[in-house]
Amino acid sequence: MDNKLPKSNMKQVAVLGLGRFGTEVTKALYGYGCEVLAVDESEEKTYEVADFATHTVTTNVAEESNLKSIGITDFDAVIIAIGDNIQASIITALTCKEMGVNYIVAKAQNEKHAKVLKKIGVDYVVIPEADTALKTARLLTHPKINDLIEIAAGYSLAQIDVPKEWIGKPLTELDIRNRYAVNVLVVIGKSGEVNANPYGATVLGEGCKLIVGGNMDDIGALGSRLS
Repeated sequence: MDNKLPKSNMKQVAVLGLGRFGTEVTKALYGYGCEVLAVDESEEKTYEVADFATHTVTTNVAEESNLKSIGITDFDAVIIAIGDNIQASIITALTCKEMGVNYIVAKAQNEKHAKVLKKIGVDYVVIPEADTALKTARLLTHPKINDLIEIAAGYSLAQIDVPKEWIGKPLTELDIRNRYAVNVLVVIGKSGEVNANPYGATVLGEGCKLIVGGNMDDIGALGSRLS
């Protein structure tokens, strides 16, 4: 799916819909230091996330007047996490787009729902069950690959743990680009220090992680060969 990544860090986010997905997203964003507005028709649901949101509002977000009243266009991003009501999800996404919301993320129930959201102009569509299934399959088949993200058709970024046989060796000796057809973009040290411009003489230490970029098939093949 051709999802667009945000161009900058989002500091103010509105979450519309507080089912399981919306609630977990609200908690995660708040934990990352975002200012989060949590919105739902149910007063009970907004009350349940009150400790994990900067502000809460009880209202029907499928109504344009309600979106205007909460200042929806003032947010860096809006997450449409409406649960079972596909029609409300689509109407809300369309209204947000027409109002000029900067960046829209929407939860979809299935591929057809996702296609409609993309045609409307939603920037990033999530199908939670499908995404979880893919991550589970990848965990079982490529346990050395973490956080695989497709950023363009056929090109992905992935985080991998440095295998034991690479420890203490410089990148030039490992020749990862020629041997595995992927590029090492970032080296993350054991303590979290980031080398965003690794060069040939960079030596990989114990506990290091790499951010690599390349074709999804090549990344998968690399994961299969790592010990």
